[in-house]
Amino acid sequence: MGFSLATLQRSHSLIRNSFLLPALLLLSLSGCSTLTDKSEQSSQATSVYNSATDRTLLLTQVTQWQISGKIAFIEKDERNSATLSWQVNEDNRTQALNLTSYLGINVLQLTSKEGLHALTFDGKTYYDTNLQLLIYSLTRLTLPIVALNSWVKGLPYQENDIISYDNATQLPSKLTSTYDQSLWEISYGNYKKFGNHLLATKLTITKGDLLIKLSIKDWQLNTEQSQRLDLKN
Repeated sequence: MGFSLATLQRSHSLIRNSFLLPALLLLSLSGCSTLTDKSEQSSQATSVYNSATDRTLLLTQVTQWQISGKIAFIEKDERNSATLSWQVNEDNRTQALNLTSYLGINVLQLTSKEGLHALTFDGKTYYDTNLQLLIYSLTRLTLPIVALNSWVKGLPYQENDIISYDNATQLPSKLTSTYDQSLWEISYGNYKKFGNHLLATKLTITKGDLLIKLSIKDWQLNTEQSQRLDLKN
């Protein structure tokens, strides 16, 4: 992406100075409509997989995907929400994340390539190799975006992540992870079929007092690698 070491060093200085920024444009989003608290069940949530191992294998092959929807951050007395568009290509380690207000104003724009991240916030662009720290430094939002690449698909990010499955659908209902020295719990609901896969459209992510709600309106999966392998024959 053409980022020099000097640029990266200057960005670290900018990030350190950004801790005193006002409570962010994101705080102005608190008036947006909040995500539902109810755990909905989809009529389409009938298993298309032989087993949990089958599902993990097939979804691991889906390395290019995009979601759109809404995200809400709730912590103590603060509530912030935004419209979300997130595109990921795991093959070449690139991604693009955009958060916009309900008025369509761009609040946060993130692009990543091969471990270097550029985040545009409040009209300025900052660079760092630590994505989670970069987001928190500028926005004060705790977003486990690295692990969420896997969690959003109902897949473990670490080997010791624990997944619980619904008895009726055999789809993930809960994931527990000790990530970044903290205990995270992710609940999944309202599964719908996108392409050849059943994916959750309601996620509730908790860590201590932090609650993140993700409501996904649409999943777009890469056509080549998301093609269903006929393992049932």
